[in-house]
Amino acid sequence: MRRLGSVQRKMPCVFVTEVKEEPSTKREHQPFKVLATETISHKALDADIYSAIPTEKVDGTCCYVTTYKGQPYLWARLDRKPNKLAEKRFKNFLHSKQNSKEFFWNVEEDFKPVPECWIPAKDTEQLNGNPMPDENGHIPGIMKSLLKCSFVFTSIKNKRSI
Repeated sequence: MRRLGSVQRKMPCVFVTEVKEEPSTKREHQPFKVLATETISHKALDADIYSAIPTEKVDGTCCYVTTYKGQPYLWARLDRKPNKLAEKRFKNFLHSKQNSKEFFWNVEEDFKPVPECWIPAKDTEQLNGNPMPDENGHIPGIMKSLLKCSFVFTSIKNKRSI
């Protein structure tokens, strides 16, 4: 069994969502709302949601500790996002009534550059050696922070915030 709290990527909505043709209360220029229904999604069922142990996730705590060039570092969440042209194509695809066809990404041209110390999140789908975007059009990833882990571990040991 995987250790408790070892989430490495975004979790899709547990419930099936539906689009209502009324203005969003969250986004000023969005003429529709996306709402969760009471039906559990097939993705949640495939992930064995009934055996899951819910844990707390505090906003702003998405980080990861691993080595980079032989040194342990704290990594922060940084998703690779599409450039403006690709984002516009993707949004047009999502809003078109003809969603039966698949959207094709050109990862090398459609996405904004990321720092050299960026790596894709674990379990990110790969195609021809390139990480592929999720259903939101983002490539989940992490970027090495400037903090070496010795400072982080010292701070945790002394129960100080970083």
